[in-house]
Amino acid sequence: AQYANQLITNPDGTQEPRFAINTVISSQVDAYRVLQDLASTFRGMTYWSSNTIQVKADHGNLDGSLDIDPVHLYSNSNVLGGSFTYSGTSLKTRSTSLRIRYNDPDNFYRSATLVVENYDLITKYGYQSKEIVAFGCTSKWQAQRLGRWMMAAEELDREVISFTVGLEGIAVYPGQVFAVADEKRQGARLAGRIASANVNYITADQNIALPFGTNHKLTCTLADGSVETKDISSVDGATINISTPFSVSPLEQSIWSISGSSVTEQKFRCLSIN
Repeated sequence: AQYANQLITNPDGTQEPRFAINTVISSQVDAYRVLQDLASTFRGMTYWSSNTIQVKADHGNLDGSLDIDPVHLYSNSNVLGGSFTYSGTSLKTRSTSLRIRYNDPDNFYRSATLVVENYDLITKYGYQSKEIVAFGCTSKWQAQRLGRWMMAAEELDREVISFTVGLEGIAVYPGQVFAVADEKRQGARLAGRIASANVNYITADQNIALPFGTNHKLTCTLADGSVETKDISSVDGATINISTPFSVSPLEQSIWSISGSSVTEQKFRCLSIN
């Protein structure tokens, strides 16, 4: 609600909440479909978990920053077969022109169409048009923001990753962001399992050679499945010392990862769990 109600300044100088819905549900419709439509108003997605319908929204942090911290860490050490599978999205799914239908309050709330186009993408992918419905939307500016977000999402979310994990890896729900340290992409083994640890250092499962660059950080998985990242102060063989202590000691055999100015973990948003 805090993110949805934040006032946005429109191009004409007026202000309005980021998301608003004005609609009347006057006919009998499948309940789950209605919830999906309602969630689409705030860029949300619905899924079934623990015998309840869960909702997640696609947005940045509440403080306005866009760098979302991952909720879990995966590496070659905790996926089945030690490898990840990558696939690209089809070029046909990347819209370059969107027609957004909304209800125009200046025309007795009749259906109106707003066009959002990206000329750089048209030059790159050609003219690929799509029509979407902004459910419950009565603001042309909100409809414009929806179109710009959808076009940016299709352009940026061009890669899909899939992998299989054991019970320890089931710590991410649809809509959440997780990190991946893949040695085949990083060019070196910068992640593994913790042999022993306390709040001030960990002993890794190999001798450590920090990657080229500066700003080296250590990310570890804690007992509750969450991750914490700390600055590395020094390395001695397989021992990695950190500048500030972890909130709790990382568990033995949990996952660690090293990042720096020249290499870092990849971030993905979970779409589904099978």
